[in-house]
Amino acid sequence: MKLHVLPIVMMLAGCASMLPTSRQDVKNNWEDFEQAKHAYDRIVPYQTDMATVRELGFDPAVTPNVQILNHSQVVRAVLPSPLQERAAIPPGILDCMKAQDGCVGYFMEPSRIDRKRVGNFMLDFLNFKRDTLTTGWKFGALIVVVNDKVVFKQWSGRPRIEETKLRRNPLGPLQGLGEGLRPTP
Repeated sequence: MKLHVLPIVMMLAGCASMLPTSRQDVKNNWEDFEQAKHAYDRIVPYQTDMATVRELGFDPAVTPNVQILNHSQVVRAVLPSPLQERAAIPPGILDCMKAQDGCVGYFMEPSRIDRKRVGNFMLDFLNFKRDTLTTGWKFGALIVVVNDKVVFKQWSGRPRIEETKLRRNPLGPLQGLGEGLRPTP
């Protein structure tokens, strides 16, 4: 190997750190899924009031991206359609249906998602091959409140997100060139 090629090879070897990364955080009080689930588990229907819910980090006035549901939206979100048996309706949802405008549902989805491009810098830079690794977690909590008291709660989530997306463009930087040349109807 010639001496003037060595610096170029060394420079390109360290280029993987030049690949783009991104982080998507939905503002929350928790570092991971387990912390969010632990806080959620401390909410007890018919015992926990909204002040305690706020202290636990599920504060609809402070937490961004909270979806506020009216009583009919809560019912649609929780009950299967069509409903087979009235006995299958949870007591908290029945109380929500009776309270009507006195019932409010809060759906929150705190998360932490990291996206990092990995692989060969030159193939990525020239748009031949882009390999993206997505990691993180997402927690969903539905909290139903009637007259300042939690009457129902439900959770969902993804404790460990790990996805790889690979995009190959055989023509590299020329891949999308033809699309821009087509006449529009």
